Amino acid sequence: MKKIITLVLLSAVFLTGCSYVNHDIPLEYAVSTSEAFSEATTLEAPSDTGTVSSAETATTKPEPEFVTVSVAAVGDNLIHSSLYKQAAARYGEIHGGKAGYDFEYAYKNIEGIIRRADMAVINQETLICNDVFEPSTYPLFNSPAALGDHMLDIGFDVFTIANNHTLDKGTEGLSACLDYWDSRENAVVCGAYRNASDRANIRTAEFNGITFSFLSYTESLNGLSLPAGSELSIGDAYDIETMKSEIASANEISDVCIVALHWGVENSDIISDYQRSTAKILADAGADIIIGNHPHVLRDIEEIEREDGSVTLCAYSLGNFISAQSVGQNLIGGVLKFDVSIRIDGEAGENRQPIIGNIELVPVITHYDGNYHDVRLYPLSDYTRELAESHGVKNMSKFGYDYIFEVLERNISEEYFDPNDYYQAE
Repeated sequence: MKKIITLVLLSAVFLTGCSYVNHDIPLEYAVSTSEAFSEATTLEAPSDTGTVSSAETATTKPEPEFVTVSVAAVGDNLIHSSLYKQAAARYGEIHGGKAGYDFEYAYKNIEGIIRRADMAVINQETLICNDVFEPSTYPLFNSPAALGDHMLDIGFDVFTIANNHTLDKGTEGLSACLDYWDSRENAVVCGAYRNASDRANIRTAEFNGITFSFLSYTESLNGLSLPAGSELSIGDAYDIETMKSEIASANEISDVCIVALHWGVENSDIISDYQRSTAKILADAGADIIIGNHPHVLRDIEEIEREDGSVTLCAYSLGNFISAQSVGQNLIGGVLKFDVSIRIDGEAGENRQPIIGNIELVPVITHYDGNYHDVRLYPLSDYTRELAESHGVKNMSKFGYDYIFEVLERNISEEYFDPNDYYQAE
């Protein structure tokens, strides 16, 4: 978990007479202490008659003070066999043939983006329960514990696990997966729970003095279901009333409520009417941020105005974070970056409406060589035409450097992605 700046420290700053100014908040609030001081009370010089006029007091309205958390959210961490097999091979090479997994190669090019965020969120698409089951690939996934450990190492804090693969290894596998996450004290995990009491304990975490809550739901379990009598619980994205109730409970214990939805039609970049209506319902219920996944392709980002005039940020799908899928569009994902600011100078409970700004989608490309060899990630800023032309997917699917920009410009609004920031001319 990244370092938390407590309100105790902020109080100490105020007592020393300093002013905390967050330069990511609107410009009209960014007034320096010197500017404020120049408008303070002054004494007039004595007049020629020797009399002194009374001091004129000029009062200024105190400038609001904010704390800010930078957030990075990514899509589906979809671990096919080529990924864990290459990790096993690399571990053996480094450690003289010993068994283990080293996932650094796959993720090293994007680590900086994740580490720089105060908080990072990921949908862990595959179970992690290999103390009970061996690693496995499609259609019933299970990933090595080393995968989860590496995600924590590179800076992910929050893991959503309600998705269509949550029951790939049945109740035994899900229980083992929860055991794994429970053993990692720095991981915040939501979407699947041991029982009703565990589910009622809504997950929260504090970053820079702002308390976030996390909820996660899925529309599908790939035809599987929990057996009758099981105490295990998985978030259901079709259960609108439960989602609204849990959002209300989350808002009672947090400043910012983040909801992850595993929804929509796979391999389609069309946002359906029901998704927009559901997003509006959840926004009005109090969800501040909605992170969508599951289609394995990017969909647009929207700022939804709520009934009270505030705004909910909704990313309908962030696509795959990493995978070894064989469709070109599945290999184009994104990191959703944004800031969350909270005013901290009011009375307790006042002025804590989150302000979401600096919203940007940073495209990320999954690249592999022929026969799914050496799967790895690149931020689009580092991805070249030469790499695109050598991509192993080209024998199976449309792909190429210009194709990447076609997909991005079709699906992401210009206010969140500017192709001119990335495009490399021939």
